[in-house]
Amino acid sequence: MFQIFKSFSKELKFYLLMNTFFSFGGAISGIFQSVFLWKLDKTYSLLAYYSLYWSIAIIFSFGLCAWIARKTSPMITMRLGFIFYLITYLIMLIFHNTLSDHIILLGSTTGFAMSLYYVGVHMAVLDLTTNDKRDQFLYVQGILLTIGGVIAPLLSGILISQFQGMIGYYVVFIATCVFFFISFLISLKVKGNPVTTKSYFWDVIKYPSQEWKKMYKVMFADGIVSGVYSTFLITMITFKVAGGELSLGVYNTAAEIVAIAAFYVLAKFSNQKYRLAIFAIGSVSIFLSSVLLSALPVFISLVIFGIVSPVAMNMITTSMNAMIYESIEKDPQYKEKRLDYIIIREIPLGVGRIIGVFLFLAMKKYFDIEALLPISFSFFPIVYVIIIPSLYFIWKKPKKGLVVSSSEI
Repeated sequence: MFQIFKSFSKELKFYLLMNTFFSFGGAISGIFQSVFLWKLDKTYSLLAYYSLYWSIAIIFSFGLCAWIARKTSPMITMRLGFIFYLITYLIMLIFHNTLSDHIILLGSTTGFAMSLYYVGVHMAVLDLTTNDKRDQFLYVQGILLTIGGVIAPLLSGILISQFQGMIGYYVVFIATCVFFFISFLISLKVKGNPVTTKSYFWDVIKYPSQEWKKMYKVMFADGIVSGVYSTFLITMITFKVAGGELSLGVYNTAAEIVAIAAFYVLAKFSNQKYRLAIFAIGSVSIFLSSVLLSALPVFISLVIFGIVSPVAMNMITTSMNAMIYESIEKDPQYKEKRLDYIIIREIPLGVGRIIGVFLFLAMKKYFDIEALLPISFSFFPIVYVIIIPSLYFIWKKPKKGLVVSSSEI
């Protein structure tokens, strides 16, 4: 891994360092933010509505964030993203006990922060990496981001358990703000590349690459899962089975150690040829381990899920992102249109997140509060398994003997 890291440019190394500090700050509070919101009403409604509001905010704010990127640079939008992420935690600190009355504000600010940040992230990955080396870069980045996650959950769990009431949560939220500010300072070392001021939004809508057009339904399906399962269901079921904040912190620390080992192996041996296979293995694994934990919510099931889930989810997300980036690069004019592709990506993804939240709220009407969590936890990851055939038909190799005419080249 160190040889791979040494081959990166100086700017790319600063980019990785910046995101490492940002990830550490997020990991300090990340898993406990869902628990904090859950404790405010003791149901899953507040968590679901929070996810719904930030999902809607992303759809409406991504265009504005792209406009900011054109007027300044994608790197500027990422820095603004750090600032607005910091603001979201300040909102939680200011309103704390009455936060449920301001959940629209929190969700909207979070969605805007995510839009600003991810415009910069996606553009940086496209600009600083190439398709043949992108998988390795994403896995190396995963290792660095996960290292922070090893210490942070355990540290947070210890802090929260040492204070009465919600005071421990406020302490870790303040720590998150500090690390977000450090990330902002490091980002000043990363210049990034400017983008054209001309928008190709409607050109991309009407005439995208063929691979991108077929990826719409995949991105929509991914949104259905990420809007609920990845956002709060994983945290809540592990919190329930683990039995408290300290146990949850210990569990997540152990899970992150497993993830680092998996990232190391994947970074060493992965390449673009194995993306679909890696995605399929990850999808089946996360589904089966979720069903196991839902059916048997005991310690041994939690251990198995703790080993499988960090590896499987990283296999899924890294492969998915790599395929999305490649589908953008299939457009001959992708360098001019890449920002518009990134904006349009949020439409099917955002709609999928909203549909996922509504599905969860609909399930809430038919199942009691105790049954809702395990049933929904085993239901949503099956979506990943369902989209494997779609990815196969998008990215399968041409049959042998197929003649490609010059007009198709």
